[in-house]
Amino acid sequence: MQRNTVRTRLAVGITLSTVTIMLLVGAATAALASWRAEDPKAVAQVGAAQVNGVPVLVVTDRPDDRAADDARSGALGWMLVALAASIIPSVAVAWVVSARLMGPVDEAMARAEADERERRRRLDEVIHELRTPLAVAGTNLELAADDPTLDDDTKHLIDAARRAADRMRRTVDDLADHGSLQVSTKDGLDLAAECRAVAAEHTGPARARSIHLRTSAPPRLPIPEGDRAAVRTALGNLTANAVRLAPGGSTITITAGQFDDWAWAAVTDEGPGIARRHHAHVFERGWRGRHDRDRDRGGEQRGLGLTITRQLVEAQGGVVTIESDEGLGTTFTVWLPTSAAANDRDVVGADRLHPVARPWAAAVDQPVGV
Repeated sequence: MQRNTVRTRLAVGITLSTVTIMLLVGAATAALASWRAEDPKAVAQVGAAQVNGVPVLVVTDRPDDRAADDARSGALGWMLVALAASIIPSVAVAWVVSARLMGPVDEAMARAEADERERRRRLDEVIHELRTPLAVAGTNLELAADDPTLDDDTKHLIDAARRAADRMRRTVDDLADHGSLQVSTKDGLDLAAECRAVAAEHTGPARARSIHLRTSAPPRLPIPEGDRAAVRTALGNLTANAVRLAPGGSTITITAGQFDDWAWAAVTDEGPGIARRHHAHVFERGWRGRHDRDRDRGGEQRGLGLTITRQLVEAQGGVVTIESDEGLGTTFTVWLPTSAAANDRDVVGADRLHPVARPWAAAVDQPVGV
């Protein structure tokens, strides 16, 4: 369908161009003929008369109106004949030329459509394989949460696992329905609550690595237009990366606050850091730092977390910045607008990577899950 549309538009464009040229040529011909008809040198009139009985030869430069009209009519007629005769050849030439030009395009689009069908087929297979274990995990977590013998700490861990499974289920549904992650900003969210929820979800993995996970956020930090699930996913990706790469016994801090017309949430770790020469690449699909590659010998990581994070945040009108240096840890900050007056130049530099404001530097840590 797309190829036929492109071919038709190309043929119509060539046809119209050809007819337009013929019209211009015809108009120029008619104008020239009319000018020559009105040229005194071309239509000068000669006559004779008698003045007081004396014969006189009269030469006048007034054009013959009838001759001028005939010239115009003749030029217009030939222009219409030429135009009518040019339409059919123009259409034929246009279709032949468009077919020749569209040959390579047809092949490229056919390959792209085949690749898209294959991608969708594989995606459907992955979705099918994910839905069953997710449903089983959700059911088992619900049953485990009803056990009256559980202590509060274990209940918190189960609740965090249930929320993570529920978010994954919504992600799978998005992929099944649309083929990509969806963002809706109509409901709004509380960024402070999302920070605390993300910290709670990652308490277990952090504890397994003896990492101290702390947070500092105001009681509420409302964002009128935002997607709660998308923000939770973005902050979750940043926190998961920090937990995976930070050394055991170190501290990860999740902070949040307000700066001008922006709300921000930052994830700071004491990990290996990222050299500044690599900052321009960290959000590229498939990029992984040296420490990440060294730790992931099995090749389980795909380098997609930061790419997805940036896409989800920018879809809400926000930005993600990085502050890091090798050996000095990393801070990723999610900035979300709280009003229509928000200007990203107030929080991010011209390179679209580094913050011009660092409000998290003065945040006071409060332990959440240690």
